[in-house]
Amino acid sequence: MKRALLSVSNKENIVELAHFLISKNVEIISTGGTAKLLAENNIKITPISEVTGNPEAFGGRMKSISFQVGSALLYRRDHADDQVDAKKLNIDAIDIVVCNLYPFVEVSKKTDDLPTLIENIDIGGPTMIRAAAKNYRFVSILTSPDQYSEFISQYDKVDEEFNFQLAKQAFTMTAEYDQYIINTLDQDRIPVASTNSSELRYGENPHQKAWVLPWKNTTSRVTLQSASKLQGKELSYNNLVDADAGWKCTSELHELYQEKFITTIIKHANPCGVAISDDGLSSLTEAWACDPISSFGSIISFNKKVTKEIANWLSDKFVEIIIAPEFEADATEIFNKKKNLRILQTPNKPKNSKEYIVKSINGALLVQQEDEFHSYEFEDVTATKIPTEFNQLKQFGMIVNKYLKSNGIALVANRNKSLVMAGAGMGQPNRLDSLKMLAGPRALNLDYKMDEVVLISDAFFPFRDSIDVAAKMGIKYIIQPGGSIRDEEVITACNEHAIGMNFTRTRHFRH
Repeated sequence: MKRALLSVSNKENIVELAHFLISKNVEIISTGGTAKLLAENNIKITPISEVTGNPEAFGGRMKSISFQVGSALLYRRDHADDQVDAKKLNIDAIDIVVCNLYPFVEVSKKTDDLPTLIENIDIGGPTMIRAAAKNYRFVSILTSPDQYSEFISQYDKVDEEFNFQLAKQAFTMTAEYDQYIINTLDQDRIPVASTNSSELRYGENPHQKAWVLPWKNTTSRVTLQSASKLQGKELSYNNLVDADAGWKCTSELHELYQEKFITTIIKHANPCGVAISDDGLSSLTEAWACDPISSFGSIISFNKKVTKEIANWLSDKFVEIIIAPEFEADATEIFNKKKNLRILQTPNKPKNSKEYIVKSINGALLVQQEDEFHSYEFEDVTATKIPTEFNQLKQFGMIVNKYLKSNGIALVANRNKSLVMAGAGMGQPNRLDSLKMLAGPRALNLDYKMDEVVLISDAFFPFRDSIDVAAKMGIKYIIQPGGSIRDEEVITACNEHAIGMNFTRTRHFRH
């Protein structure tokens, strides 16, 4: 590395970096205030004007933007034609760029004055940064003082992979910088990075506007966003949230029961009916029977082809959306008579697609990995053991429960040769109410034998009260993560009631 271009707004540690480069016999090209600071510290620099052939002009607006600088950064050192061009045009390579940008973000936090904001938009800096990052095989690009010490320590071992990491950070920085600018200058637009947005029918409520914006938040090429809409009116915000929950729950169950037919019915982002059966119609009817009232106006997701029999059964029922990998022609012909019904065709969600999910708070986005975990180990912690005949039901229940809003309690059972959700309680401030007021009464109303259901809790029981309520209902088998300071109290309660309990050590909160 023979030449470096230093042009920074944040001058933290730039003098120390420049001294290091000089010690390595690197020529330093610099601009404006950076050049002045380096000269004051007795560091020899080459003014940028000697490279561009033009003086800095227009109050500093024009310094680095030039054919000469761009060429010195972009030409490919191992490309014969590029080498010929560089020699003919008297272009000497620049091997290192140290550049951070005008402090638009900091200034915008202090003033709304438009001329001031405009003057703090960097133009030449992003140009140099992107050029250097594009040619990372030959150029090191440093965009933050936080990178200087590692660069110095790795200097004699800098390779293409190291430069690629720097390049990714550089592209991230310029993308965020540009996005912050437009979010500041146009506060009426959607403050996100995508410009390819589509307006939805409405948001959570009709008085709220909403948009859907494609975002590469998963490694999978199969996404709900890319589903084909075969028919029906436009989608709303709630439709997509519900569709996402149904598609994911069905797809995750499909990974474990690929030979079976799976139906997930979603209402307000919660499963209200889930069933796994040997045939599609049985799966649908058993899922619908879990909660017929909530199934009205629901979203239904299937893991296999929707048949004519399924379409006929649904023909007199109101549902918002049907999602499946395939539809028989006869089925779509029946659905076509329901003009408002949306039909989405998409493959099942692939396993472990490394998805990131986003929520917003005032002034920020919260980003986390999607909860794709479903490899459970069930640890016996009570004197009474859960029979092995319930093994499939435990796996089924864990996944169904994961898609309930916290505090989530799922009761699952075998009925009519199907794995079904017998009752569910969700969205309560405490899990005692989820069991006592919701999940338990729903299963009892559907005439389930409570000693044949399995209770799944999305988080640990903080007290024994839920165990006592479960015992009164006749529940004999419980799955929970464990991890409470009162685990022993809860285990003791189970032993008193001859309840078998497993710990999974896996919590599945979903807020």
